[in-house]
Amino acid sequence: MRMFLTLTAVVCLTTAFAAAQTPSDNAASKADALSLDQKTKISELVTKQTAPLEASFPITIGGVVPSKVPLHALPPDAEKLAPQLRGRSYIIVEELVAIVDPRTRKVEIVFPRWAEP
Repeated sequence: MRMFLTLTAVVCLTTAFAAAQTPSDNAASKADALSLDQKTKISELVTKQTAPLEASFPITIGGVVPSKVPLHALPPDAEKLAPQLRGRSYIIVEELVAIVDPRTRKVEIVFPRWAEP
């Protein structure tokens, strides 16, 4: 009986730990899916099209963009550079570009805003 309780506790703790790690690992893998070159080029493309917003909410991976903030469709050239972003939207807040799932309005990837020199 004691062995059964110990085994059950270990399984429960292992499952809880694995579930707690999944979201951050998933967010990190999405951010790592883009190379620095892709981030730079996408940033340059969207910076030409969209003026940055002032920060009225925190930009964090997994955060939700308020409904009053308009999302912008990624330009076709950005989707060609990174096909995994097809169907995603973006916003620019101060010096950050945030890639957003337009259905949930959740921020998936954040990287610095670069302008072409």
